Amino acid sequence: MPNKSTLRSLYRTKRKALSITDLAHASAAILKRVVIENRIENGLIMLYLDSTSHHEIPMEKWFAAFEKQPICVPRVVNTNGQMEAVLWEKGTRLEPNKWGIPEPLSTPYINPQNIAAVVVPLLCFDQNGHRVGYGKGYYDRFLSRCAPSCKAVGVSFFDPIEKIDDVEPTDVALDMVITPKGVYTF
Repeated sequence: MPNKSTLRSLYRTKRKALSITDLAHASAAILKRVVIENRIENGLIMLYLDSTSHHEIPMEKWFAAFEKQPICVPRVVNTNGQMEAVLWEKGTRLEPNKWGIPEPLSTPYINPQNIAAVVVPLLCFDQNGHRVGYGKGYYDRFLSRCAPSCKAVGVSFFDPIEKIDDVEPTDVALDMVITPKGVYTF
């Protein structure tokens, strides 16, 4: 089975190969499952903000899907891997960080214990709920600070692989992954 580094490279390439049309259709199918099937908990939701270079679901689509729920978004606060949640409201000012990912400039931070679900970015995932992210560990560290009841929800344009070889003890497994074709629970 492949390791995270190999998978990260492979799935970045696969994602970049998606046409704009394919990406739009896959994003719409994922969001439809989220909204119609009510797959994410009520309560405070943490959504990731997209980077156009990562070919993610556009953030405005996420915000529209959860317009009736309180939303928080991540903000990297240091290069040691610490990320905090900041309340997002319409009009919240965003600035790109050093990776080109928009972040809110506002504070205060939200207590991670108060978050019902965190939507986690990923490149691929396996049949055990482990994921390959972008390789910095920010979400694993953040999720470890959340309440045990907080749901870690991944979204993927691809079906699961069998197994990720180099899962580490600090990797936080997902509770659910939503894909265009279905929902996987762990």
